[in-house]
Amino acid sequence: MRRPVVVFASVLLLAPTVAAYPQWNLGLSLGAGAHLAPPVDREVLITAAVRTDATFGARTPYAWRAGLFGAVGTTDFVALDAAAGGVLHIPVNPTFPVLVSLGAVVDLAPTPGRPGVLGRLWWGTRSLNYHSSYGMAAGLWVEGRYRPGEGTADVLGGIDLDLRVLTLPFVMLAGWLQH
Repeated sequence: MRRPVVVFASVLLLAPTVAAYPQWNLGLSLGAGAHLAPPVDREVLITAAVRTDATFGARTPYAWRAGLFGAVGTTDFVALDAAAGGVLHIPVNPTFPVLVSLGAVVDLAPTPGRPGVLGRLWWGTRSLNYHSSYGMAAGLWVEGRYRPGEGTADVLGGIDLDLRVLTLPFVMLAGWLQH
């Protein structure tokens, strides 16, 4: 019993220090797409969601980061769904990284409980905030959704806009009105 404790203590004492600094953002996701299967008479899907993600890793724009995402949104303003899963930040460029997400999606209304899976490829600009955990982001994305219970598959594409960026005109107006 003593030997595993000594080995564990040695590993803790001799291991290099590892830090995983969080970076998160909150954005408005707008897009359009189409049903791939089964064929339906409606050709275009419209989607809008509020999406957040938090990634953890070294505090440098050149580091790979991993984390979680969550989203609540609507498709065609008929269905309300929630999604959550994992996200991988790939630093192909320090200013314009690629994010790959894989997760689960479930309908909240009008037919609660319809489960599915989704995958998203995101590319855009993400700031790395050295003084806070919030980093602004804006980019383009392509997403695929599959619901095995129904056999439906959708492909969507769109833009993400950071919610803090959307508030800047109001912040500037408030500053102008105060002076």
